[in-house]
Amino acid sequence: MVGVYIIWHGGLSPAVVRIGQGIIRDRLASHRDDPTIMAYKHLGLFVTWAPVHSSKLDAVERYLADTWKPKVGDRFPNVLPLAVTSPWS
Repeated sequence: MVGVYIIWHGGLSPAVVRIGQGIIRDRLASHRDDPTIMAYKHLGLFVTWAPVHSSKLDAVERYLADTWKPKVGDRFPNVLPLAVTSPWS
């Protein structure tokens, strides 16, 4: 499935760790080897995702990154954001 995803951690102050896009299965598999993401494992890591048409991936990722300010990742598509319903709305 192609779409966007959000990885977040639990704990006393839950926060978004990473936002990304692509083939969800492949992207999440690669993040399992990323020490900057796995540094939050002790807080419990969770993920949610949604299918998104390939023509809208960049804009949706940009919107989610602007909204949730992930702890990991600082280069997001330089496009106009496309508002979507966030999972915690």
